Amino acid sequence: PVEGNGQHEWELRIKRDGTYTRVFYPFPPLDVVGWKGDVWPTKLNVRDFRPITSPRYHLPPSVHATFQAGGVWISTFAPRPLESDPGALKIPFYHRNTDFDEVLFYHEGNFFSRAGIHPGTLTVHPQGIHHGPHPKAVEASKTQTQTNEVAVMVESRRPFQVRLEAEAVELKNYSMSWSTP
Repeated sequence: PVEGNGQHEWELRIKRDGTYTRVFYPFPPLDVVGWKGDVWPTKLNVRDFRPITSPRYHLPPSVHATFQAGGVWISTFAPRPLESDPGALKIPFYHRNTDFDEVLFYHEGNFFSRAGIHPGTLTVHPQGIHHGPHPKAVEASKTQTQTNEVAVMVESRRPFQVRLEAEAVELKNYSMSWSTP
């Protein structure tokens, strides 16, 4: 327990939209076994993640959500077992984000759903643009049993603004990489 040094009241200030609310407690508010709702930076080790999986159906990206706040989702794709049912699609299906812009940062590993993706690659999929696995990935995924990749995805209801400096590293043919060769 936290020693109160004779104190009988503890003030907690809560800031929201630039305005403070004051709450008073008759006990030390930090004298707890656990705490939920902290607002300071949090460090997570991706090796400790235990992703949600399914043997029969490739789950949507939302099951990989790590954080969510006000129109922004941050998801972590960690190594995980793939679908084991012989008829299951093991890779992301072709889709169009109707609500979000999407940025994917490929941190490490072998990104089996895309050809030509290496650690450090960043992809941007604006709202309304179709995207999905590389055509060769569909066939290659049939023999795989797990992923070996770490990637972070940020989705936002507000459009991302791509800076002109990014043009120097743009993969010019990326938007056509879903078509069959």
